[in-house]
Amino acid sequence: MLSLSAISKRNVQSTKELMSVSTATNPTVGVFVGATSGIGEHTAYAFAKYTPYPRIHIVGRNADAGSRIVSKLQTINPNTQATFHRHDMTLISEADALSKTLLEQEQKVNLLFLSPGFLNITGRTETAEGIDAKLAVTYYGRWRVVKDLLPLVEKAADKEENARVVTVLAAGSEGPVNMDDLDLKHNYSFYNFNRHTSEFNSLAVVRFAQLYPRIGFLHAAPGIVRTGIARELPWYVRMPMKPFMFFASSPEDSAERFYYISQGSPDYRTGSHLVDSSLKSLKEKAVERGYLTPQLQETVWKHTEDIFNEALAKSSK
Repeated sequence: MLSLSAISKRNVQSTKELMSVSTATNPTVGVFVGATSGIGEHTAYAFAKYTPYPRIHIVGRNADAGSRIVSKLQTINPNTQATFHRHDMTLISEADALSKTLLEQEQKVNLLFLSPGFLNITGRTETAEGIDAKLAVTYYGRWRVVKDLLPLVEKAADKEENARVVTVLAAGSEGPVNMDDLDLKHNYSFYNFNRHTSEFNSLAVVRFAQLYPRIGFLHAAPGIVRTGIARELPWYVRMPMKPFMFFASSPEDSAERFYYISQGSPDYRTGSHLVDSSLKSLKEKAVERGYLTPQLQETVWKHTEDIFNEALAKSSK
């Protein structure tokens, strides 16, 4: 396990290596989806800190937070070009709108960092597009953006620059899913939600890494981090969680680790990776247990494409 100081030291070293690559005319581009708070926000700050000339896109629903973050990014590094995009990632049509804007504005993307999400104890809550909102924001919306923006990530790989896709959720929680109810219309529970979204994200990471071998794809579990993700939980659920906060990482320390896997370390430059909060690899166990088979990859991705098509058909009415 790498110490935090070793990780930070490597991140500093990566800045020196970027000096000849990240320039005013060739900025390093990061897209942070779900970055108006928590892990996404602080990883964007680390990206600005360690990148000589960063060009950063912050995506979220809270315009006030977006404006604050853009200002702070420019304070961290005066060379930063930062833009906020207001989009609701529970909707596939909004994911497409974001992608359309970025495809028009950018020539490449070096990092696509996906961490949108919220935590509550309500059951299945369908969006206007017919998808459960939590499933949409933790899987379907994320991978719609990935699918749309991969041409830009490939452009970074063409230039032999860092080209990575990172989804932050629950690597290590993979396991058998309900093949007759993949979108959990009939068997929704927190346990099933966690299992399906973890499995789906890991399957997508492995599948896309095979299709795009010059890009690094990662599914990372953050561990316990002091963020506001539990703010929608009732007090009687939050209270028992408080003792665990003693062991929680700060958002700043977590961001050091996430920058390390996203840009700082060459170990994740290509291939598929499932890692926990200590950066231990979890992929081997998932493969050994049969959770990431090619058949599962294709079955779940076909289901995903079907959900995309159904959602867009509803949003166009």
